[in-house]
Amino acid sequence: MKTFVYSRSSRTHLTVEVTKAFTKVAAGLFLIMAYIQRITGGILLTMFALALSACASAARPASAERPRANEPPRFAVLAASDERRAAALANWTTVLTSQAAAATPTPELRPVTSTLESLPAGLREYPRLPLVIIKDEKTQTEEETRESLRRFLQTAAPLLGVDLKQLSLVGISDAPASGGGARRALYQQNPFAYPLRNGYGVVEVTFTPDLRVTGLSSTGLPDADQLGRTLASVPVTLSAEQAAAAIANRPISYTSSAGAKLSRTVTQAESVAARQLVIFPIRRDTAPDTLELHVAWEVAVGSPESALLVYVDASTGEVLGASQGGQ
Repeated sequence: MKTFVYSRSSRTHLTVEVTKAFTKVAAGLFLIMAYIQRITGGILLTMFALALSACASAARPASAERPRANEPPRFAVLAASDERRAAALANWTTVLTSQAAAATPTPELRPVTSTLESLPAGLREYPRLPLVIIKDEKTQTEEETRESLRRFLQTAAPLLGVDLKQLSLVGISDAPASGGGARRALYQQNPFAYPLRNGYGVVEVTFTPDLRVTGLSSTGLPDADQLGRTLASVPVTLSAEQAAAAIANRPISYTSSAGAKLSRTVTQAESVAARQLVIFPIRRDTAPDTLELHVAWEVAVGSPESALLVYVDASTGEVLGASQGGQ
């Protein structure tokens, strides 16, 4: 049997090797512990964030107006724009002659849409329809009048907030209140799948035989193409029957044909029928700088001669507004 005798140098070498081995093991354990701590810390942080999110969701009720990211829109929104207002005012100087525009007061524009509410008072010179001669006659024919109006509207489109392709001539009638043989042309904007209501989409031009435009106003909706794409995605979840049933035994505030603010409760004994789907724009007091465009059922209450028209959101069932003797 051999006997191994370790010298002092051998023992020293062994101690160094053992120390290195322990150092490597300790370093490895440290890395493993750090990795485990990082994983568990991430899990705890995620759980904490989820808990906070759950608490916030429980504390904050779901919005009745704005849809969640994964939901279809309930309505389209038109926001006020400084650029739109500036473009309308710039177009006003184009509609007038440059000399007349310099001495003319700034016209009043409607909120949000920035369309012309009316011609400013005290105009020294009025805008004019372009003279169109198709036939060599002393008086302008109806065809020539319509073409004059069309060309004028094309020039004034930014001020009126409309695309000429989306306008339909409702009719041209006498305007005796304006005097001087004036006539009034009425146009309706039809940019969407359903007709506009609540007074929007109407353009009026009052003009004299010498082609002066003495009255001009618009409740048109700008950016109609973009709004139309959003409205096409709004789901109609209420049937006509459900919309009619939604207003039964409910107090309805409305404006009479004379302009008075009234209220009435729709009873089950009354005749109630949903006529058609429409686009009903509203401007809420809580958001005066935006206009909401809702797909709504137009529900007629009472006799056709004096029906109360109630507008019910076709997606949510909200009563948006009502009027009598008009749209």
